[in-house]
Amino acid sequence: MSIPDASLSKDSTIYSYTLLKRIHHTIYKIVIYMIFLVLVLLYQVKYMDWIPVVCSYPVLIIAHFLLVRIYFQFTVGRAMRGWAFKWGVFWCGILPEGNASIKLVSKVQLQLFWIGFTSLLLLYPWIPGTWFRCLIVFHLWMMMPRLWMLFRFRPYRKNGLIKITGKDTSCYLQ
Repeated sequence: MSIPDASLSKDSTIYSYTLLKRIHHTIYKIVIYMIFLVLVLLYQVKYMDWIPVVCSYPVLIIAHFLLVRIYFQFTVGRAMRGWAFKWGVFWCGILPEGNASIKLVSKVQLQLFWIGFTSLLLLYPWIPGTWFRCLIVFHLWMMMPRLWMLFRFRPYRKNGLIKITGKDTSCYLQ
């Protein structure tokens, strides 16, 4: 049996990541996030029925899932190893399971935002106005916190790693 080197630290690990920034998902932020959605939807309730309100979110979750899968298929050319579907308030959909490159997550989220937004705009002539408004509101509501967090991590985009959990979103440097 080999004797460990005395010069090695007891805290040494294979991976040495330095935490640079952490954004906590506090109850205060979650309540404000939910109230904003409720206010926007209540403002529009006068003009619409409840079916688009109830169905828009699941439709967008499925559409985002398909867009991310297609994005990985055409850009990376393989299955999304290390990515899985997660439920959460600010991050819901296909996300990295552990640490992932901020650059990759930013690319995926920006592509998801712009492809989803332009797809909705292209469908505008064929879908009813209430569905269009609900889909746009939910799409923006889902994407804005993600893009805001990634915007805050932009100084570390080149070498940074992101870790998304239910309680916080953290940025690490390798």
